[in-house]
Amino acid sequence: MLFQFDDKPIIRYDIINTEVIYIQELEKYIRLLQSKSRAESTIAQSKRIIRNYIQRFGSLEVPQKEIYLYYNELEKNLAKSTLYTYRKTLRHFYHFVSSENPHIKNPFARFKPRAPARKFVRVLYEKEIDQIYVQMLESNRISAYQCFLFDFIYETGMKPSEMQRLVLSDFDFMARGIVVTSNNGEQHYTFYSKSLESLLLNHLESRQQLLEKQHLYHSYFFVDWQTGYMIDGNMIYQVITAIGEELGIKLKPSILRHSFAIALLENGCDIRYIQTLLGHVSISTTQIYEQVEIQSKQNTIQKYHPRG
Repeated sequence: MLFQFDDKPIIRYDIINTEVIYIQELEKYIRLLQSKSRAESTIAQSKRIIRNYIQRFGSLEVPQKEIYLYYNELEKNLAKSTLYTYRKTLRHFYHFVSSENPHIKNPFARFKPRAPARKFVRVLYEKEIDQIYVQMLESNRISAYQCFLFDFIYETGMKPSEMQRLVLSDFDFMARGIVVTSNNGEQHYTFYSKSLESLLLNHLESRQQLLEKQHLYHSYFFVDWQTGYMIDGNMIYQVITAIGEELGIKLKPSILRHSFAIALLENGCDIRYIQTLLGHVSISTTQIYEQVEIQSKQNTIQKYHPRG
């Protein structure tokens, strides 16, 4: 009896040590996401998914049969979009772990994540965008910087997280081009028009004055005007939504990004080129805008055709 009694704490001690090891791996992974400037909400979601997974199995070396049962369970209980997030998160986490610990294989390597097709995309068409520009200029509660960020997103189609990572060397001011680093670390090229050029130069001048005042030296293009440091993607999001609240419309950076794509498509731009500008890995992601355009034309016929 004494042997059995003494044996229990030893087993428990091993389990605790194992859990600590895997929690350390999770913390390393979270630091990796933070270094890539992922959104705080994305990081928190990833941490929750991985922590729940570790607590369920108590190990990262899970038999493939158990993984299939776990995946089937998720498939039954989660919406397709949520299931995609779980699969993508765990697959990427294991990829990180196996790169540091080759003996741990990625059991989710066989589950290649495919984003579910979107049923609806909110866009603003050219006339609506023109009206917003007029309203912003007329409003004394919307700053020039807010207008600049609005213009920048609509002209480049960039995400706040991509804007956050921009540095001076990413800009080719002669060709009016920008090297964009996506959330997955891959790079693509986008361009801006001559009308945005003067706003960019004004921003650079104001930025330089702020850094000199704060005695700071860094190459981040967008800065927090209070601290002088790199701007947070959530701050860009809040600036755009604040414009919408002031004008009484629903407005988010993603809506401007979608509107950028639709504007190109309606003016005859090839869908493959739009895919490149947006940095989409799969053409199927970009083709949602073709469906939006078709739906818009159908609505127009129903509204204006006598037999609609």
